[in-house]
Amino acid sequence: MATILIVDDRPSNRAYLMALLGFTEHRLLEAEDGAAALSLVRAERPDLIITDILMPTMDGYEFVQRLRADRALAATRVIFYSAVYAERETIAMARSCGVHTVLSKPSDPQDIMAAVDTELGLSSAAAPRDAPAAARSDPRDNQFPHAPDLPTLDSRLGTRLAGLEAMCLHLVNERQVDGLVDVFLEAAAGILDADQLALCLLENDERTVSHLNARGLDPALLLPYATGTRLPGALLLATDPMRLGEGDPLLGTLPPGLPRCASFLGLPVRCLRNLYGWLYLVRAPSAAPFSAEDERWASVLAAHLAVAYENLNLYGVVQRHAAQLQLEATARAQSDAALRESEHRLGLSRQVFDSTQESIMMTDASANIVAVNPAFEQITGWREAEVIGLNPRVLRSGRHDACFYSAMWDGLERDGQWRGEIWNRRKNGEVYPERTSISAVRDAEGKLTAYVSVSTDLSALKAAHNQLDFLSNHDALTLLPNRSLFHDRLQQSIAAARRDGSQLALLLVNVDRLSRINDSLGHAAGDALLREVALRAGAVAASTDTVARLSGDEFVLLTSCEDTEDIILKAQRLIEAIAQPHSVGGHDVVVTGSIGISVFPRDGILPGDLLRAADAALAHQKDAGRNGFRFFKGEMNDQAMRWLALETRLRRAIGQAELALHFQPQVAREGGRVLGMEALLRWHSSELGRVSPADFIPLAEDTGLILPIGDWVIRQACLQNKAWQDAGLPCVPVAVNVSAHQFKAGTVPSVVRAALLESGLDACWLEVELTESVMMGDTTAAEAQLAELRAMGVSLSLDDFGTGYSSLGYLSRFSLDKLKIDQAFVRNITTDPRSAAIAQATIALAEGLSLKVVAEGVETLAQRDFLGKIGCEVLQGYLYSMPLPAREMEALLLAGRVIV
Repeated sequence: MATILIVDDRPSNRAYLMALLGFTEHRLLEAEDGAAALSLVRAERPDLIITDILMPTMDGYEFVQRLRADRALAATRVIFYSAVYAERETIAMARSCGVHTVLSKPSDPQDIMAAVDTELGLSSAAAPRDAPAAARSDPRDNQFPHAPDLPTLDSRLGTRLAGLEAMCLHLVNERQVDGLVDVFLEAAAGILDADQLALCLLENDERTVSHLNARGLDPALLLPYATGTRLPGALLLATDPMRLGEGDPLLGTLPPGLPRCASFLGLPVRCLRNLYGWLYLVRAPSAAPFSAEDERWASVLAAHLAVAYENLNLYGVVQRHAAQLQLEATARAQSDAALRESEHRLGLSRQVFDSTQESIMMTDASANIVAVNPAFEQITGWREAEVIGLNPRVLRSGRHDACFYSAMWDGLERDGQWRGEIWNRRKNGEVYPERTSISAVRDAEGKLTAYVSVSTDLSALKAAHNQLDFLSNHDALTLLPNRSLFHDRLQQSIAAARRDGSQLALLLVNVDRLSRINDSLGHAAGDALLREVALRAGAVAASTDTVARLSGDEFVLLTSCEDTEDIILKAQRLIEAIAQPHSVGGHDVVVTGSIGISVFPRDGILPGDLLRAADAALAHQKDAGRNGFRFFKGEMNDQAMRWLALETRLRRAIGQAELALHFQPQVAREGGRVLGMEALLRWHSSELGRVSPADFIPLAEDTGLILPIGDWVIRQACLQNKAWQDAGLPCVPVAVNVSAHQFKAGTVPSVVRAALLESGLDACWLEVELTESVMMGDTTAAEAQLAELRAMGVSLSLDDFGTGYSSLGYLSRFSLDKLKIDQAFVRNITTDPRSAAIAQATIALAEGLSLKVVAEGVETLAQRDFLGKIGCEVLQGYLYSMPLPAREMEALLLAGRVIV
């Protein structure tokens, strides 16, 4: 049994398919549009969807497109069942969204069943009793069980379907309610074998009875009870069909005087939005009672009646509108007659036609030119005799695509006129703009007779506007973009750089000591020099760069760049170009340029920020002696602001319980037994979310917060390890990273002693990890603290061995218990001979000094096996486990080992 979803905005169509497929064992769902269907698909995951195409809210095509876009739903099978489009268009639409089966409305029931079975991969119809046999086809898959072979459509179902089709055809052609009711009652009595039946239709207010008729019953007996709480009026309140058998108490509410009722079937006549009335049928005691199948058929009949009755009401509205339109057409004809009586005005119209300065062109109904005025000849260069009989496309410029002209003709056909700007071509090939108004001319009968266009040449106006626009956005002296246009381009470049993650460089250039040229040779010479500088800057700039003049002696070059070297090269080329001699007024003049540089996004993300940064850099360069370039140094200020904000939040994190310890196990290579664990600090800020240790640990060290944080870490690690031991979990040491700042403060032994005392943890289950930076400071103080820790019984390990100075003197001077091979060597140990050699040497060195070795960052089996071959037996890394919260680490300790 499969689940089938039927999607159609017409209740009658849904009811028809529900009735037809209701004879199968399939589970059926229904929806009235694509939006409702999409929600239902996500909730119910049907095996097959049968959908109409043209529907409100969301049509079938958009519905299937969204279905295919959802990876979880993309494989759902779909059948298009529609009568809106031509067959070729429907098939093309179906193929474009992966639909293989298309059925046209109406389709033979056999074809519908065959299509359903084909999509479900069934070799025969899975339906009892009256169900039609599906068309045979090769199944595409076998996810549904095969049903036993059944005979083809039996005569009773065929008769009912034929009766339904005949009824629908008659209902469509009926224009009177009485005829509609008679056709329906006659068809319903035959299809449902009813001895008596009655139908009530309501007015639009859904309360007043409009028509009531019956077969085998006296309608007058029913009229007083057509509405109300007794049958049959109670059917108006029902949401589902009501099927009652003889002796049912509800039958006692039927009006008195009616014939004996052995089987009763009643239901409201409605659609999703409106209630139209009720229908009920009765069978005599000698007949078989109504079945569930009869109930489905009654629902189908009522749905078709609801659509027909609604259409009939709409037909009345249309008739009234048609009468109104006819009156309007009559008035228009009278107006046309009055216009025809004014033929004496045609002479005056001709004079206007010939003397106007606007280009006028007239065509016949086939759009062939029949007349033009002298202004047309003057503007286009075509004489009237040359264009008579031609299509106006002779003026096409090629600047507009087919969609433009299609929209123009659509407007003419829909509105009778079109207005807009268009580019046309003169006879000499020159393209020019004009404002055009085209009107369709119709005769008294409304028949199209001609088109008239009136056009104004906009060439001079456009040229003036373009010149004005250019001058408003460009420097009049150098013709370079001015500050306003440069600001716009800078904003666009910043937006593009944000999208693709690239860098921009803004080079602010000042022509050094231009005032000397103005004072000695005059401002004309200074202007000539500026024009030459603009030309040289443009020659240095790439095609995608922007060069602009911001003020008297100040230019700017905006360029994209990959690294600092690109910027330096362009700045040097610009300085060299400006420094070449200039010939001004018969004099060879040499000037220099100073450049200030800012970089997006490093020095700012807003245009104003970048300009201010470049201006500051330029000022520093001028102070340093001119004729050079300088980058803006804003990194320290930006970093300080960011660290200040992060520091404030980090101080609050200590008191707001935002810090937590995660634990990563250290595992025996053979057998995976957990031998120890490393406590790692994590910060989950309520404002910033998860903050990387790479960000907040250096900040904590720089601000001194590492001391209270480090003390908290040691205390929490001891308390947690002791809690696990008290809970009966295996005893393993916990390693804690201690910063060089903590050793520099000299408080590590006292903090460790206090933590061990408070927690009750034995010192042998605590391991202090230190880095080589501890040994780079006051070695005497560090050595004393390490000796004190060893005296307590705390283990000492050297973390990240091999990444710093790695002086062998440290190993002999400081009493250590363990070396940890840094993950930088482990990561490439199987591919980089140097990393492998360093790891192997570290292990050999540790063995010679009787130190234990732990390899960090083990992520692959190949790394594990290689480390085993060179003698490393304790491993740590994501291959075994990522750092875990305490609750998850507790489960790992309970297991005792990690299996890879």
